[in-house]
Amino acid sequence: MKLKHKIKLMPGLRLIFGFASIIIIGGILLLLPISHQSGKTISVVNSFFISASAVCVTGLSTIDVGNTLSGFGSIVLATLIQLGGLGFASFAVFFLMIIGNNLSYSNLSLARTSLNNIRGFDIRALVKTVIITSLICEISGSIIFYQVFKHDYYPLKALGISIFHSISSFNNAGFDLLGNFTSISNYSNNVIMNLTTAILIIIGGLGFFVIYDIFSFKKNKRLRTHSKIVLTMSFSLLVFGTFYFYFSEYGISLLQAFFQSVTARTAGFNTIYIGNLSNAGVVLMMFLMFVGASPGSTGGGIKTTTMFTIILSIIRIPTHSNVKAFYRKISDSSIIKAFLVATLAMFAILITGGIIFSIEGNAFSFEEVIFECVSAFATVGLSMGITTKLSALSKIFLIFLMFIGRVGPLTIAFSWRGSAKRFHYIEEEILIG
Repeated sequence: MKLKHKIKLMPGLRLIFGFASIIIIGGILLLLPISHQSGKTISVVNSFFISASAVCVTGLSTIDVGNTLSGFGSIVLATLIQLGGLGFASFAVFFLMIIGNNLSYSNLSLARTSLNNIRGFDIRALVKTVIITSLICEISGSIIFYQVFKHDYYPLKALGISIFHSISSFNNAGFDLLGNFTSISNYSNNVIMNLTTAILIIIGGLGFFVIYDIFSFKKNKRLRTHSKIVLTMSFSLLVFGTFYFYFSEYGISLLQAFFQSVTARTAGFNTIYIGNLSNAGVVLMMFLMFVGASPGSTGGGIKTTTMFTIILSIIRIPTHSNVKAFYRKISDSSIIKAFLVATLAMFAILITGGIIFSIEGNAFSFEEVIFECVSAFATVGLSMGITTKLSALSKIFLIFLMFIGRVGPLTIAFSWRGSAKRFHYIEEEILIG
């Protein structure tokens, strides 16, 4: 009698292997000659770097995407962005729902983990919200962008660029097909272009829990505490960033200040040259990148709820009072996770930065390397112009950093936990601080 043993992976591990597999497949597709324009080639490292950057919706690029990729290559890149932004698990669950297959507990757990594992939400309804919201936003964005691009490109190319830019904006990816690493700086004074891109970035960065909650408001007559925190923190960071940029950067318009405040929250587009920012502007940019978007969104960073919890904890804990928001107590486990996420993020950024310094020597300044590492971890894609100049080894370490930032340091840290026995030890205090 033969016994069949089926290996079951934790949802976190399945998520890690799933994202890694898509990156590998994308890298191979981008290596194909059909993915390049005539006379152009992409090295192996650059191919996998672009694939990782797209799947991790980062936007850091080691090649001039607009002048290197063919139409097929652009479609591959857009597909990788879409899969990375919404999560391949969401697509898998949605497909099974369409064909009428019963969803297993394993598949639902994977989708829940992909969407940051929040409880109390109907995962099927949430996945529907993810797909439907993305379709509405991306189609609407494409139509509006076409009205801008049709004046500069022939109709078919204008349509292609519009669709790509809409997908890249909503998924907070930061890639563009305009060429010469200009991003959308040539449209820095175009109100329609700036506001539409910003709105798509904001909606994608709020998180699908919040969107689902807003859609359900008429029925439930209230918003969850999570949604209130996200909306409050997002609005505060947006307003703070806008006025900070406006008053700290010489010659910047209010529209440009607003756009940079939005895009720093993991989108990666820019309408001004990042290398020209003042020291104050660079510090703010890194802070906004580090915080990033919100849980269950297309963006990265440590997330708005994490920073909100940390700030509230720092204020409340010394007074020995409960950490509460909107008449709700924030659980101790949430507080611990918030500090753990921020700590792991800082370690990942500093360690990778140290490694790149040791590899590159004195080729780049401390500011440039740390900015690049924060941008990679937070899946932003903004750069001070050093991405293309990095060695192959440094690019590989940035790939790992982007991957950690996209999947999430907690998902990676907890994916290996087993069913070890728990022992209770005698508690003892140690001196801290």
